[in-house]
Amino acid sequence: SPSASPGGLCLRLQVLGRCLAAAAAAHAWLTGRAGRYLAAWALPQFLLLTQGDLQVWRAEGRGGDLGPGFTPPAPLQVLKAETEQLVLQVSGTFPELENTDRDTPAEPPPVSPWELQLCRQIHGAANNIQLFSGDVLRMFSTSCKRLSAEIFDQTMPLGRHWRLGPRAELPSTPSAYAAAAVQAVLGQVLQGAQALPRDAQAPTLARVTTAFLEAWMDHILTRRIKFR
Repeated sequence: SPSASPGGLCLRLQVLGRCLAAAAAAHAWLTGRAGRYLAAWALPQFLLLTQGDLQVWRAEGRGGDLGPGFTPPAPLQVLKAETEQLVLQVSGTFPELENTDRDTPAEPPPVSPWELQLCRQIHGAANNIQLFSGDVLRMFSTSCKRLSAEIFDQTMPLGRHWRLGPRAELPSTPSAYAAAAVQAVLGQVLQGAQALPRDAQAPTLARVTTAFLEAWMDHILTRRIKFR
């Protein structure tokens, strides 16, 4: 077989090494760019990069010709597709590597341990890219919850403010601290999400809204605020 000779093994290792480098570089680019956008609180760019994979290629017009309704793919969508293609090519070129994941193989695999390790690392890097949207959305919601908690800790009144006695009717306007908190967190996220397709906006807004409300409730319980 090609891997039996030192020259064949060296060539296979070079190919697998370059495939791994490509997948790892793509993942590093995604995480690095997303981290810079989030650190700068550049939410339109951050959300478009990390959640824009739900975009689809649409062609509105006769015969499927690309027209004004065409939506170009987001960078994450492109990287996902390219990585999937890379994994398929690796699997097609080295099919024997796909049958070496069993705990107790019936016979020793016909590949070197270096090839096996590289193949597993390629699959791991590709899997990280596929899961990137969900992972980074959880990280983003955690950041929003932390920011919300800081805002409530600094601005939400305590104690006597809430002991104003019975009122004839409910207030017609929100409290100033609540309006400011909503604008500082949810308002900015909502504005940033406008760059996303509608299908991608709902999961992002739902996750961030939940984090915001959890931070609010945690603050009320921690400070033992009573409304009466």
